[in-house]
Amino acid sequence: MRILFNEFCGHAFQIALSKELADRGHQVLHLYFADNLSTPKGDTKTVHNSLTIESLHIPMKFSKHSIWTRRRADIAYGRAVAAKMASFKPDVVLSANMPLDAQRIVQNAARRHKVKFVFSLQDVYSSAMRFVMRKKLGSALSAIIGAYYEGLEKKLLRRSDAVICIAPGFQEIATDWGVAPSQAVVIENWGPLGEIRPTDKNNAWARENGIEKDFCFIYSGTLGMKHRPALLLELARSLEPGGGAKVVVVAEGAGADWLRENAQDVGKDRLLLLPFQPNSRVPEVMGSSDVLIALLDSNAGAFSVPSKVLGYLCAGRPLLLAAPHENHAAAVVRLADAGLVISPDSASEFVEAASSLMKNAGLRARYAANARRYAEKSFDIATITDRFLEVLPPKSLTLS
Repeated sequence: MRILFNEFCGHAFQIALSKELADRGHQVLHLYFADNLSTPKGDTKTVHNSLTIESLHIPMKFSKHSIWTRRRADIAYGRAVAAKMASFKPDVVLSANMPLDAQRIVQNAARRHKVKFVFSLQDVYSSAMRFVMRKKLGSALSAIIGAYYEGLEKKLLRRSDAVICIAPGFQEIATDWGVAPSQAVVIENWGPLGEIRPTDKNNAWARENGIEKDFCFIYSGTLGMKHRPALLLELARSLEPGGGAKVVVVAEGAGADWLRENAQDVGKDRLLLLPFQPNSRVPEVMGSSDVLIALLDSNAGAFSVPSKVLGYLCAGRPLLLAAPHENHAAAVVRLADAGLVISPDSASEFVEAASSLMKNAGLRARYAANARRYAEKSFDIATITDRFLEVLPPKSLTLS
């Protein structure tokens, strides 16, 4: 089978799926958007006879946080993917993490070429748009824009030959929006188990950054405003200056920019801000932590599941997750018994939870062991690929 996996972000765990599909003899073209610099990339340099990984560029500057230029860029990316589809001639397209304007172009191209189209529902994009627009434009205009994108998302989901939902809650939304229950399948996201392994805290990356002897709360990955960066700042401010504990933020995005602007009063002995690190060094980054932190705004719980939590589980470190109780990532951390889950709405509770973890080495050790155990049980890429192949049938089957 010829599979085009259009994966906007370039996530490590999704590249692992393409590798496994190629190992099974499928011809796979994996595409991602190279100009989106606010998302960490996986191993995009891998060499495989049956797998091609291509980074797509567009002929304009990509500004993720400018509404109108972002839309033009999304459309340009969608056209770039459609052009690749025309030349690759896949049997099926799997499309994930896509802005809706781009997704429409790719889906339309698939239908023109009579190619099966599978929508990987990683976020409820229209809800995310409402969240962002409300902060930028106010409630009235955001409601209009949100309604437009909700209508578009519903249409794209209903026109897909299958929808892969990363959480049961997303499946409920898809079926409520008119997707046939038989076409909406739950396949939860996973961590790159083979790439992220537990490492010693005193590793080369930690020594290079002078943190091998510190108690480190580490946040690694995209940091947007929906991730509540203010909680990281409050935690850093709560730590004793020169006390041997610090918050390390390895991130890009609007939230990381906000931290740089608002943390002028906090020294590097309490808050260390670093850019994305090479994918090969991610295990060392996570291994340098005593506690790994993930964050999600209470208003984002219905449309977003932070995939970084799954990578954290692979690293075998205790987690501190500030997210709505109903969020799927919170349910996973509780199920794995891999850390503390608290509301993102109270900075004092967040700081208190961090302090309790810092004081209790035994609890941290239990959570760390449970985290890796859960990852090894749940993230077997062979089993996950079996599930995907049940949803990616050949071109000869009837299109919807």
